[in-house]
Formats: sequence, C-alpha cells, structure tokens
Amino acid sequence: MVASSWAESEITAEDLPLWLKPELLVHLSAMNMNKSQNLEFREALKECLTGMQRVVQREIRKGGVNIPKRIERGINRQYSDFDKHMKANLTEPQLESWMRYLEGLKVLMAEQQFKRR
Repeated sequence: MVASSWAESEITAEDLPLWLKPELLVHLSAMNMNKSQNLEFREALKECLTGMQRVVQREIRKGGVNIPKRIERGINRQYSDFDKHMKANLTEPQLESWMRYLEGLKVLMAEQQFKRR
C-alpha cells in the first residue's frame, strides 16, 4: 500500500515522455486501437523518433550550410513516414484522432526543441 502511493505521488505529467503527455493520450485513447494496431503504433513511433535523432546527427556531422533547414526537412520526412504507416493500419473512424495526435506530437516536439536552444 505504501509503495503504491509513493509511486503514484512520484510520477507527474512532466515525467512522461513527450509522446505520452496527457494532451496526446486523449487522442490515443480516442483511437481505441486493437492489440495489432498498438504494436504497429509502438514500432512506427520508435522508428520515427530514432529516425529524427539520426537526421540531426547526420546533418550536423555533414556540416555545411543550411543545417537547420536540412534537419527540418529530414524530420518532416520522418513524420510523413510515421503518418503513412499509421494511416495504413487504422480504420476510417480512427483517422481524425490520429491526425490530432500527430499534430499535437509535432507541436510538443517543436516546443521541446525550442527549449533546448
């Protein structure tokens, strides 16, 4: 009993990764994905996030001009691939919630990036 109340008191919305923030969980919940869709979502999300890291690392390593613009284009490609993958695995009624989730994720990720500068 004590351990469970301690664990509950220790976890806050700020502790959650960006893709699990409460404002995004609402949309994930509304999608009501089945087990297969949940697995696809996790894999596609992982690929998107690791792909973004690779884009940033690659462009910084390459150097040159317009690094921020090249990073932005690479990140947009990752989001596009994530979107295509999920749209192929979701039903029509789930798509509106998916679009809201993806747009919210983009906003949160951009805000996080802005904070790092």
